Amino acid sequence: MHTHTVLKSSAIAMLIIAASAPAMAGKLGIPGEIARKNADISYHIAQQETLSSIALKFTGTAKNWPAIAKANRIANDRTIPIGSEITVPSRLLPDRSAFATVVALRGAVNMTNKAGEVVDSRIGAQVPEGAVIVTDDDGFITFQLQDGTTFALPPSSNLQLTLLRIQDYTERSRTQLTLKQGRVSSEVTPFKLPGAQYQIQTPLAIAGVRGTRFRVNAEPQQTYSEVLNGTVGVTANGKQQAARPIIASYGSVVGSDGRQSAPIPLLPAPRMDGAAVQERLPVRVQLAQPDAAAFRVTVSTDQDGLHRVAETRVPGDHGQALARFADLDDGDYVIRASAIDSIGLEGMEAVQPLHVKARPFAPLLQTPGPKVRTADGAAADIAFQWAQVGDAVRYRLQIARDPGFSDLLSDRPELASNHDQQSGLKEGLYYWRVASIADKAGKFAQGPWSDAAPLAVLPQQQAPEASQEADRMRFSWRGETGQQFVFESAATPGFEHASQHIETTESAVSFATPEAGTYYARVQSIDPDGYRGAFSPPQKYVVERRWRTGDGGSLNSGPGPVRAD
Repeated sequence: MHTHTVLKSSAIAMLIIAASAPAMAGKLGIPGEIARKNADISYHIAQQETLSSIALKFTGTAKNWPAIAKANRIANDRTIPIGSEITVPSRLLPDRSAFATVVALRGAVNMTNKAGEVVDSRIGAQVPEGAVIVTDDDGFITFQLQDGTTFALPPSSNLQLTLLRIQDYTERSRTQLTLKQGRVSSEVTPFKLPGAQYQIQTPLAIAGVRGTRFRVNAEPQQTYSEVLNGTVGVTANGKQQAARPIIASYGSVVGSDGRQSAPIPLLPAPRMDGAAVQERLPVRVQLAQPDAAAFRVTVSTDQDGLHRVAETRVPGDHGQALARFADLDDGDYVIRASAIDSIGLEGMEAVQPLHVKARPFAPLLQTPGPKVRTADGAAADIAFQWAQVGDAVRYRLQIARDPGFSDLLSDRPELASNHDQQSGLKEGLYYWRVASIADKAGKFAQGPWSDAAPLAVLPQQQAPEASQEADRMRFSWRGETGQQFVFESAATPGFEHASQHIETTESAVSFATPEAGTYYARVQSIDPDGYRGAFSPPQKYVVERRWRTGDGGSLNSGPGPVRAD
């Protein structure tokens, strides 16, 4: 009896497969062939295989052979033909450890494995289960899982890769991330197998999904979940209750007291105004959404937003804000903007392309100012000067008669220095601008133009006209409303030692007649904006010897003793 029992048990455990055994119910196939059958594994058994060896091969232990036998309704004492199909239930298949691969990285990011050892922060690094990732104030990092799922951490975030598993043969993934601080944005590949899992846990809530785009923001007193596509199940951490489904365009807030809000509509994408091509830094983006308390704007180098290079959060002012990015390299980007409501939920995204072409930087224009008034009636040899730009090897100066520079008067594209002389500008209004030119790998590349500066060439200041009344000299000239004037008189045309220096708001002066002799007078106007024009040409006048009458008066012949040349 004992021998019989042993033999029977052995037969049950081994089930030696004989080529001559009768065919079992089911499909025959190529021996050793493996295929996925729904969520399970289909296997066609080969010669000399047993349920024990199949269990060991697929599940990691021979002890699972009874479960395989039961799933396939195999009698304990039967033999099975070679090539027969055997189903291995997915619940018996083991998981293997997986990795999250770094696909985008910028700024300072610190990673350590569960043993506390530093993981090299670089593109392509495979980060294991248990690792902790901390982004600094300027750090961005994006990971990709084996099934194509991606998740991204912005600055000031702390995340642990709590569970990274892939089931053998089915490739079913199970992922659990623990967000301790900050935010994580996820784009999850739709699950094809039951039991697949992608879950983000915070100190206050758990968000689980089955294929979607969503964000989780962990703050000390609240956890925010925002769904952009698909559905997310959100549960307050520690609550024994079914997850509340949050559909696309809705969000949920879980407080520190464990209370979970009903689904809340997310704000629509904001209006985003800003030139698609920007030639100045900082890059400026104008935002508007009537109900926004704040806005978040991110800049990436790819359409999907995986390779992020910059991010900012700006408060709203009556539903509007201006976002600035001061240090973007030249190149092509994609800007994403979302509005944040009064309770802190971040809304749907607006997306816009951006091309930055700011280098070499445009120089700062220095001289001339907006006005030039010459002394001789012609704007000869006007000096143009601008600040030097570090990587510029040449400059290009343009002068035009219109602000659009369609009516060019001068175009000088190969100036080696930061200044130039221009002759022949007659009275009128002009505009000028300068661009820097850099040497890039032996090729000259022009940067953006500076802002156009107006230049008004004004008529020369009228010389003062002299006259004498009794014992006083009087001078007058044409002036404009609001101007001030500086009048000077001297015995030499160079005005080295002016005998009269009078500042006045009137376009006339008078003073006691000087001794007989030859003199010179000139006047300078000061405009209301502070612009000082050039002095007028010197006006020569002659005070002749004067004869006195008995009562001390001046004895004149004709109009008076003054002769002006």
